[in-house]
Amino acid sequence: MLNPLITAKRILQAAAQATDSSALVRLIVERIRTTLDVDVCSLYVMNEDGELVLTATQGLAQEAIGQIRMTPGQGLVGTIAKRQHPLNLDHADKHPAFRYFKETGEEHYQGFLGVPMIHLGHTLGVLVVQVRETRRFTEEEEAFLITMAAHLAGSLGGNIKKSVRPIDPNQNQQLPVTRFQGIKGAPGIEIAPAWVVKDDIRLDDIAERSGSGEAVERRRIAEAVAETREELDSGLDQLGNSANDTLNSLLDVYKLLLDSPELSTAIEAQIATGVSASTALKHAFQQQIDVFEAMADPYLKARAEDLRVLAIRIYRRLQDDLNERIDPEQPVILVGREINISHFTRIDRSKLAGIVSLEGSALSHTAVLANALGIPAVVGIGDEDLTSVNGSEIILDGYRGQVIAHAPASLVAEFERMKRQQKALQADLSHLKKLPAESKDGTTVQLHTNTGLLADITPGLERGAEGVGLYRSEIPFMVHNNFPTEEEQLRIYQGVLEAYAPKPVTMRTLDIGGDKALPYFPIQEQNPFLGWRGIRFTLDYRNILLDQIRAMLLANLNTQNLKLMIPMLSREDELLQFHAIVDEAVSQLNEEGHAVAKPPVGIMVEVPAVLWLLPRLRDNIDFVSIGSNDLTQYLLAVDRNNPRVASLYSHLHSAVLDALQGLVRECRRLNLPVSICGEMASDPAAVILLLGMGIRTLSLSAFHLPRIKWLIRHLHLNDCVALLDKSRDCSTEAERREMLNAHIRSLGLGALVQ
Repeated sequence: MLNPLITAKRILQAAAQATDSSALVRLIVERIRTTLDVDVCSLYVMNEDGELVLTATQGLAQEAIGQIRMTPGQGLVGTIAKRQHPLNLDHADKHPAFRYFKETGEEHYQGFLGVPMIHLGHTLGVLVVQVRETRRFTEEEEAFLITMAAHLAGSLGGNIKKSVRPIDPNQNQQLPVTRFQGIKGAPGIEIAPAWVVKDDIRLDDIAERSGSGEAVERRRIAEAVAETREELDSGLDQLGNSANDTLNSLLDVYKLLLDSPELSTAIEAQIATGVSASTALKHAFQQQIDVFEAMADPYLKARAEDLRVLAIRIYRRLQDDLNERIDPEQPVILVGREINISHFTRIDRSKLAGIVSLEGSALSHTAVLANALGIPAVVGIGDEDLTSVNGSEIILDGYRGQVIAHAPASLVAEFERMKRQQKALQADLSHLKKLPAESKDGTTVQLHTNTGLLADITPGLERGAEGVGLYRSEIPFMVHNNFPTEEEQLRIYQGVLEAYAPKPVTMRTLDIGGDKALPYFPIQEQNPFLGWRGIRFTLDYRNILLDQIRAMLLANLNTQNLKLMIPMLSREDELLQFHAIVDEAVSQLNEEGHAVAKPPVGIMVEVPAVLWLLPRLRDNIDFVSIGSNDLTQYLLAVDRNNPRVASLYSHLHSAVLDALQGLVRECRRLNLPVSICGEMASDPAAVILLLGMGIRTLSLSAFHLPRIKWLIRHLHLNDCVALLDKSRDCSTEAERREMLNAHIRSLGLGALVQ
């Protein structure tokens, strides 16, 4: 009996050994042909132009690979792709859609079975098997091929897409346009030659060696750490004054990690086992990196980058292997597996046009620094081979998270026009820093920023943030190997409150647990998103929450700009317990001689239950902040980090908008200030609807502040209300977004359209 699961497993295991994507598709057709014992097995893959290309075959002429192309609806293969439904034929040439390609030599084959390969609703390609005899394939054979297509599309879809044979570059033809999709790291458009940097050594690459004695290895690591600290203390100013503060703030993060006693203890423990200094460094850092990388929270996940960069800095000092300067003759776009801060410091600012990093996220320090420098960046492209673009002119589109190689002259000219338009826009936005976010009819909107590291403070202040709407307090807890002391937390919180004083700073208490386990307090749960996290965790460990609140209250003594916010609240008794702990902290500190006062207390609306609880909570809260990311996720039951369902996540979903409007209406009735943080606050289309609902405070990434302020200053609130009403008639999120984008374009703000 045919077993598609076993065959798929064997193909996936063998795929790990495939040298490239071409070898992978050959492997697929060979294994399926052998398993089904057929004369022909072929794979057709959809290219970027919407054509089905013969990409691999066993049984047809090899010369036809890359040459046979058809559009959906054309031929038997095109019909399968268009209908997304199998065809099982005993006389293939009798089917009305049959099309003969003499290059394949397939006139000898009559029995035909083809099934579509579907991934996330889109046709990836078509799998075909053929036999010489006139026969219809059995139900078992058809079921096998359907199952194989589903497994391969889901597991190897991205690699299969790469296997489409390009046009031969030796022919006198324009190379096909190649697009690489990544994550928007920093906005902007740049066209310049690519400079592919040599990959830095990774922790995994450090060889495991025995030490030369504990005393020797202890001295080596101490010297390397001291040299690294000296390098960080000296600061690096080759990036220009505009980025000095941000760079130094980022380096401060590394110094905080470097001076951590827990790190020294972990390295010392490794050396005591008899390993070399480099091996001890590798294991001590990898333990903490693994914890961060396992987290679902993208902000905390991105912090693993800091640990990797610092570890490699120390390792290079151990090896006396310092990085060479990057010295191009003209401005270039740096391209590499993981572009990090060390790359920024090795090139003159005037020669750095943009950044392309295969790894990283929008919250990584690569993106933070690129934004501070005002250069476009695309990160998180994934497992792509970009070495072939070295020296070639590429287009970097930081607005759409896209990199384009081999672009024809017409496309380059269009991006040159867009680049000029965007530069003119940025020049127009620079004067907005000190102007209010005031609509055409005189309504003022408060624009706050989201932050979580001292390194994030400078961009918010530079772009005119009127306060911090969300300070993520998790970082001090993540960079240690035990719970941080009250004094350690106090120093960090003071830095944030003093930087923004007298502007308000809303500090969210520890949002940890479940999917964000501490390295020294692991938590295993089957469903972490519905588990032990946020206020649920801290109320069970009230001593940890008490220490944190004491530190926040002490940090607020001289500034008086603190607001406390509770994460993941879902019950009335949770709020009452939180207040009791805050009251206890105030009482304790007063008794100790610190004249602290109880600050305003608010809640994050992330759990849908709060939508109905609000009247019962009113007497014990001073403000409400809508956490649009989690609230959307819970309302739609969609994990936006899961690629299988991420396309279903949309804050423009009708149910999300109705829930938000009902919440805002209830807050107005209860006389509760309400704000919103999350991706909605930086989405121009969503901002129109939020203003139409009556929201007057937005908290967003610092890098989007000028653009959203620009939008607000062109809007009439009556139009926002009308567009909100009109949006109810839209049947899909795409239709709703296009309607809102049309209004944005009508204002002459087409550059904001996403």
